[in-house]
Amino acid sequence: MDRVLRSRSLASVDANGHAGVKGTPGRIVKSTRPRSKKIKIEEDSAGHTLDKVSRYFIKKEDEDQQVNKIIEEHLKVEIKQEDLGLIPKLETVIPKLEEIPNSFEPNPLQVFNHKDNKELLVNVFKPVQLEDIEDIPSSIAQPKNWSEIYNRVVKMRALFVAPVDTMGCERIPEQINSNIRENPKLFRYQLLISLMLSSQTKDEVNYEAVSRMNQSFIVNGYRDGLCIEAILNTSEVDIDRLIQKVGFHNKKAIYIKRSSELLRDNFNGDIPKTIQEIVTLPGVGPKMGYLLLHKAWNIADGIGVDVHLHRLAQMWKWAPKSDKPEVSRVALQKWLPKKFWSEVNPLLVGFGQMVCLPKGNKCDVCSLATAGLCPSVNRKLLNQRGSPDRLAQLHKGRGDLSLLIEEIGKLA
Repeated sequence: MDRVLRSRSLASVDANGHAGVKGTPGRIVKSTRPRSKKIKIEEDSAGHTLDKVSRYFIKKEDEDQQVNKIIEEHLKVEIKQEDLGLIPKLETVIPKLEEIPNSFEPNPLQVFNHKDNKELLVNVFKPVQLEDIEDIPSSIAQPKNWSEIYNRVVKMRALFVAPVDTMGCERIPEQINSNIRENPKLFRYQLLISLMLSSQTKDEVNYEAVSRMNQSFIVNGYRDGLCIEAILNTSEVDIDRLIQKVGFHNKKAIYIKRSSELLRDNFNGDIPKTIQEIVTLPGVGPKMGYLLLHKAWNIADGIGVDVHLHRLAQMWKWAPKSDKPEVSRVALQKWLPKKFWSEVNPLLVGFGQMVCLPKGNKCDVCSLATAGLCPSVNRKLLNQRGSPDRLAQLHKGRGDLSLLIEEIGKLA
């Protein structure tokens, strides 16, 4: 007997193409009329038929032109307001990072001995150096104090581990398979699936879902666990059952299945190397695409802007005011040195998860607040710094902020 998914979505489609509506759990109610298919053929100015990729990027080009206009107006206003004083003197820009060993590679999760001889995981992101600022063309306006803000966040991020650092998409393949680096193709595929499941879902929930899929496929005879062969041989209903705790799991199950079929048919079962090809996969947009290129192929063609990075860029005026992450992406790429494009996302996502939250922010443990660099600082929290009740609240978050609390306490 075929398995029937208990209805949680607003609509489903049966084998004959009939739409179902939400009704009694476990029962799909058929519509009285089949879904009609409308095929729209578009042509360019020369009369050539446009495929899906061409139509997407022509539309994207038009949007980028509108975004560029917004950004240019924004930067002109910033220049007038700051009287062209957009690059502070170096001495006020680069915080000292003596406590971080110089031998560490950029942006790994490292272990070092703290003063109590305890081994602690730390994040090591590249700080902005003088040459990075000098390499930015003088014709490009930079947001005020951006490098000082960036480097203070780098220093704070070295003092705590956020969920993204251990359960974020790029970490998941290594967490569920310790030998994954011996199979780069499998790593790239598991990274894609992790990214596809991550939207509207916390890292902890996403990690649990991917781990569950991996274990389920191993039990069912797939040595590599979560792999393209396992997905191709699994129904959308069963995929949905495995990922039901993530947001929009019904749609994601369909996207994962169809994307895997496209990878098999068009890309030899591997992840493509261009953003134009990646966004042809169902459910994969520019944000996921650029993050996938960064970690799968070490290609930095753009910045993956998620809700945390977009929110912080808006707050610090690194981008013109907008509710569209794409506006922030294009703005950041205009002035942020390319060497930081792959790191700015995990750097600020972790900061947004642990310190500068959308709700319940922790200004009292943020050096941006004490240095007067944040326009949205909560003064009431600064006045509560160090109180027993406040310390108890800080220790109830998603990770351990002990070292950051200790460091900020020295500045008080």
